[in-house]
Amino acid sequence: MVVMEQAAVDRNGNQNVSTSEEEENIGLKDLPPNSFVRRYSYGNMGGVAAEYQVPTKQVVSLGHPEALGLAGFAATDFMLSCINAKLLPSGMTNSIIALGFMYGGSAQLIAGIMTFIKQNTFGGVAFSSYGAFWLAFGVLITLEAEYGTSLLGTTDFKHALGFILVCYTIFNTYMFIASMGHNIQLYIVFLTLELELVLNDMHFFNAISSIPGGIFGMLCSISAWVLSATIVINDSFGTTVIPNPELKDLPIFRDWVKMIKGEKK
Repeated sequence: MVVMEQAAVDRNGNQNVSTSEEEENIGLKDLPPNSFVRRYSYGNMGGVAAEYQVPTKQVVSLGHPEALGLAGFAATDFMLSCINAKLLPSGMTNSIIALGFMYGGSAQLIAGIMTFIKQNTFGGVAFSSYGAFWLAFGVLITLEAEYGTSLLGTTDFKHALGFILVCYTIFNTYMFIASMGHNIQLYIVFLTLELELVLNDMHFFNAISSIPGGIFGMLCSISAWVLSATIVINDSFGTTVIPNPELKDLPIFRDWVKMIKGEKK
């Protein structure tokens, strides 16, 4: 790692050169948040306070892994949701394995790790967790196709997927609450995902058909694609082509956010 010396000005106007000991302390904690994401309010999905000051020392500069994670999730979820909504034959379920392993799984997991490096806790947890979900889903489908009922009975296999979805519904519930502190498009992604998971839970335990969950899954995928496109397009043009204001800036949420932070209205 190349360490750059930096001059600092004290109160008396004298310049002091930072010590080598201070320079050696530069690490991942000093990585600045992506300034473009913070400026245009679409991809920084948590982890940095508004009053955070960008450090003058920068170790590495990253792009926007959030766009990759959102696209990988959207494509895999969209195909599965089309099957659940009966727009594609159920026999195509096994074809999701490729997307689940490579795009929704591996690519999204990589995006999650990179987002953690950017000090984005929310995005890192979300992408890593849902990347692991699609990898686990792909493994289960592969085992079922390879070993059939000798590994898990048909009912047990369905219930196993159902309980996995219940676990992710619990996880997504607090992620959905956390998304209220961020931008509008992100909030819509987690709102539709929450509804999709709840409806799919009900389907796997034979309460309703798979169609309602499939419809909300398609809506969730489209909203994730829109947020991914917002990040890529705004970054490509270097300006806000697609606006995405913070949810807290809307009148209906403004007082609620202030109440959570303990601020006066």
